[in-house]
Amino acid sequence: MSMGANGTTEVNIFGQTYHVQGGGDSDQARRAAALVDEKMNLIASQLRSPDRFRVAVLAALHLADECLTARQQVAGIDQDVAARSEEIAALLDKLEEPEEEPPSYYHAAS
Repeated sequence: MSMGANGTTEVNIFGQTYHVQGGGDSDQARRAAALVDEKMNLIASQLRSPDRFRVAVLAALHLADECLTARQQVAGIDQDVAARSEEIAALLDKLEEPEEEPPSYYHAAS
């Protein structure tokens, strides 16, 4: 896997070499290709007759499901962070409020 002169990155997926372009981050392209390759090989090992197209579609479905699950988890974390931020802001607002003077039990003699 190498970076070509035209900004493409050479990756190997399921026994085939591809030249991918985009984003300028060849390390990320390599990691993505390794993930796809790993998923395709895992699926192919579980099928009786691993048709390339079928393996690719099943790998895409598995990866999409993982992506959707991760997005749901991130949304839940975002909601939790927003709720905690509101709680902290409310506590800070209370700290900034001036304290009331305690009632005086002593009065000046007249």
